[in-house]
Amino acid sequence: MVSNCTSPSILLAFFSVFFFGCRSAEVVAPPKEVECYVRYLKPEGHWFAEVAIRQRDSTIEVPDGVRYGGVLMQTVPLSNGVVYRSEGKGAYAAEHTFSWNDEKGQPQMITLRMPSATDLSFGSKILSLKKSATLRWQGPPVMSDEVWVILWEKIDRSSTQPLEVVTAAGLDYIEFPAAQLNKLGSGTWTYYVVRKRAFQQEKPGYLFKGVAEYYTDVDTVEFRK
Repeated sequence: MVSNCTSPSILLAFFSVFFFGCRSAEVVAPPKEVECYVRYLKPEGHWFAEVAIRQRDSTIEVPDGVRYGGVLMQTVPLSNGVVYRSEGKGAYAAEHTFSWNDEKGQPQMITLRMPSATDLSFGSKILSLKKSATLRWQGPPVMSDEVWVILWEKIDRSSTQPLEVVTAAGLDYIEFPAAQLNKLGSGTWTYYVVRKRAFQQEKPGYLFKGVAEYYTDVDTVEFRK
């Protein structure tokens, strides 16, 4: 005789497989990637911020939008989803916070910290190509997660030379050997620095990544042989 009732042990086995199968799928599911970017142009006092929340091959839209510094960002449609942007003019800020509520209503937040660099100086407006030169500034020293790029342009705009700087973290100066300066050659040059700082952090279900860029004021020096 066959009973119409399913054995309790079979039901338990079924739900155990179903439940833990779903749990396993959640664990191996790729996290959402949140990519943030902030740029501040010191000469213009202009800032720009952008964030995209990616899931697999597309950017996703969150229910109530994303806020930058507490202010709702503009939603910009793309072919594969949306990004969020804000820009304007204002004073420099060291911290830049993006916040939103996810599809479950849970608050999420990422803060990028952007170091500044003001009052750039080589100690003199006239430098010898036969000697090394030291660049100093007001602001935090070089950090381990930073890249410095110095962009040189001859005053007559006949030559432009970008230069990525590799230096030890913790230093509050950058020394340029004479051999490196000789690549520029004699003449009057303008220069400015871009401080680029990277950020990465993981939390359950998310991978936060960000880049902050600070563009300094322009300074002028003359190189002589």
